[in-house]
Amino acid sequence: TLALMWLLAQRLFRWRWSLALNVASLKKLAYVGLVLVTLQVALGGWTSSNYAALACTDLPTCHGSWFPTADYDEGFNFFQHIGPNYLGGQLDNDARIAIHFTHRVGAILVTIFTLFLAWRLFSTGYQPARRLAVITTAMLVAQVTLGLSNIIFALPLSVAVMHNAGGAVLLLCYVTLLHRLHSTEAITS
Repeated sequence: TLALMWLLAQRLFRWRWSLALNVASLKKLAYVGLVLVTLQVALGGWTSSNYAALACTDLPTCHGSWFPTADYDEGFNFFQHIGPNYLGGQLDNDARIAIHFTHRVGAILVTIFTLFLAWRLFSTGYQPARRLAVITTAMLVAQVTLGLSNIIFALPLSVAVMHNAGGAVLLLCYVTLLHRLHSTEAITS
């Protein structure tokens, strides 16, 4: 809902880039990034709602292993039974490890992809594109730092809330980029 409201604001206020860019390849990359960030935000919600944020408390490994024992079938059973125990959830530790570890791997993929896309934006030489690349990179660094802080400091509420907000802002960065790329294309035609 937030992303759609942000897109509507951009369209209503006609925020756009005025210089024509070759946007075809950037647009494809931005869509891939939008999908990756959306999936990562959803996975973060799944991590939180299944009490999996503290399933792995060490870094960079999880329980001393690069590939910990995990139950992915149970961790990603979207039709799991909801029982009377709402505090602490219903999943066993291996299922929570699967969720947490997947969120970590997703964070690595989003980080690598977003840095690549930011580099491509920066290399256009167009100042507004460079500015958006810097903002997106700064938001990504903040988001990764907050995610690591959640693990290191055992999930303090303030850091967890900022991590949720950071995911939303990173999503808005991608929505902004896609709007700019589409409006730039409209200007050049």
